[in-house]
Amino acid sequence: MTKYIKLLTPLFLGILLVMSGCNKDDFRFGDIITPSKPVLNIAITGKDATHPNGGGEGSITLHVTSDNTINYRVDFGDGKAPKTSTSSDFQYQYDHTGTKTLTVTVTVYGKAGNFSTNSQEITIFRAYEPDPAFVTMLTNNGTKKWRVDKDNPGHLGVSDAAVFTPAWWAAGPNEKAGLGIYDDVYTFTATGNSFTHETNNDIFGNKVFLRDFDPSLTGEGDFTLTGPKAAAYTETFGYDGGAGTEYIVFSSKGHLGMYQGVHKYQVLERSATQMTLRCLQNPGAWYVKIIAIQ
Repeated sequence: MTKYIKLLTPLFLGILLVMSGCNKDDFRFGDIITPSKPVLNIAITGKDATHPNGGGEGSITLHVTSDNTINYRVDFGDGKAPKTSTSSDFQYQYDHTGTKTLTVTVTVYGKAGNFSTNSQEITIFRAYEPDPAFVTMLTNNGTKKWRVDKDNPGHLGVSDAAVFTPAWWAAGPNEKAGLGIYDDVYTFTATGNSFTHETNNDIFGNKVFLRDFDPSLTGEGDFTLTGPKAAAYTETFGYDGGAGTEYIVFSSKGHLGMYQGVHKYQVLERSATQMTLRCLQNPGAWYVKIIAIQ
């Protein structure tokens, strides 16, 4: 038996040496070099001597130059999630309306997570032309009046901002009667984009935000503001949108339904006689349904 063991031992040792040689991997990174500071080459669509901030498209192209770079991360400065890519070329569409100054920040990554960053400020103009059918629906190409659809379940509501239905609370028919919402009339006029809010001297909303009308208010919670400081007012409104999304934007205190201190409303559904809209304010999204009355 001892004889056999002596004969087999060299054989096993040889096999182990062969296996060890076959399985040996090299996990070294090589030289770890930090990427060079990125150089941003930004072209604003439609930019020329006459249109220094672009032609109104609101889009840019970006080319990044950086040595020893594997991945690129770009924050376009509009509050949206940054874009990442292994490519050094990006195209981006902004969705603001008008002229806005933004900071584009590029971070480049190399081996082992080493990175470099650089930023560049741009001023870009984006024009928005609403769908003519939207304008007709809202203003009748002249003047059109609306009010809260108080008899419809869910005419007011609130939900998480990620949800597009009033999942947390949806008002029942006439649930907020007597609080200063149902007697309001909203008049949209096409000429000059004029908006008139007939309040009947009462406005319902969150007390914190109602200080926009009466700075002397204290405390918080639901509240009906009454009297001269809740009087009817007239201001301008505008349109915004993009990629199938439409908004009504008020210039100052304009609002629909409960006052939440917000003046931009996304249109979720619309017809010639009814609209469902929402605005974003803590703790999520607030909803209102309105119907045409003239």
